[in-house]
Amino acid sequence: MQPPPSQVSALIDTKDTAAEDTDEPLLHKAEDSFGNLVTIAGASLNAPERLDVVVARLVDAIPSRSFAARLIDAGLVLVDGKRVKASFRVETRHTVAVDVSFLERASTPPQGEAIPLTILFEDDDILVLDKPAGLVVHPGAGVSSGTLVNAVLAHCGSTLPSLGGAERAGIVHRLDRDTSGVMVVAKSQRALTELSRQFSSHTQERRYLALCHGTPPLPSGTLETWHGRDPRNRLRFAVVAEGQGKRARLDYTVNAVFGEERASLVECLLHTGRTHQIRVQLTSVRAPLLGDALYALPQKPLSDNKSDAAALGKLLNRQMLHARLLALTHPASGSRMVFESQPPADFQEVVMHLKMMK
Repeated sequence: MQPPPSQVSALIDTKDTAAEDTDEPLLHKAEDSFGNLVTIAGASLNAPERLDVVVARLVDAIPSRSFAARLIDAGLVLVDGKRVKASFRVETRHTVAVDVSFLERASTPPQGEAIPLTILFEDDDILVLDKPAGLVVHPGAGVSSGTLVNAVLAHCGSTLPSLGGAERAGIVHRLDRDTSGVMVVAKSQRALTELSRQFSSHTQERRYLALCHGTPPLPSGTLETWHGRDPRNRLRFAVVAEGQGKRARLDYTVNAVFGEERASLVECLLHTGRTHQIRVQLTSVRAPLLGDALYALPQKPLSDNKSDAAALGKLLNRQMLHARLLALTHPASGSRMVFESQPPADFQEVVMHLKMMK
């Protein structure tokens, strides 16, 4: 499946951004591991869909539909072992194989880029941001620019401390590419060390808003599971057998129910920060996030009205998850600080449509 070296160089030389999906604290350098082949079972999809769209949405290392199309044209994506066009419609009977062996980490330190930031607070030690959906947190496999780290480096005008290499400058924790909301960046070594300790010991507080298909089993409760890679699909994480992963715990409260319990607004308080944790645990109780193609389950339509369902479908192009609150102890002053963020416009528009559903 490997293309000639010239094609590989052309594919890597791109300004597209890829996903870095995790919310765990970075206490040591952890290499991203993709292996040579990533497989996607068509049975996990909701409906027939273009191949380039499927690859861009479900392979974290693939930054965009146009990038996916270039991979397909170069012969790095096969459907049932055969080369097809980017416009090919993937159905449930198909299996997609994506060769990602050419993806490499950036060999040079990231550079500052003039990317707009929404700053909630800043001093000599910390920078608290309202991250937009769609912004990758830091450079990694297949991504060398256009990330939050690039934006922060340009804003601060200097190199930031790092626990995981230059590409993770200032990063204490991460949000999924398509998750919006509050995030803190360390500007000093003191802040990096102390905030990492807080995230490791879970003395900070993180609250998220999630829009879900259906509703969790109870109006409020605690989800406590073992969390690890899905053995059937290495793109995903899953609830695994006891002792085979890491403990994951969150408390949830159902804040609103829409359309005869076809959807709900759920607030989650994280006690741990596992990769995709909220997405996995809510899916485990059959309340997956709206717009989350990776963890989608067969569901009733959100509305029996075709125009309402179509309007919602157009809005749900990412998982509806927002980090609304972060509380932490300031690494220098010792003061307890609370930062909040309102959900972005697309999230609020989905809520508006859900409220009007019949």
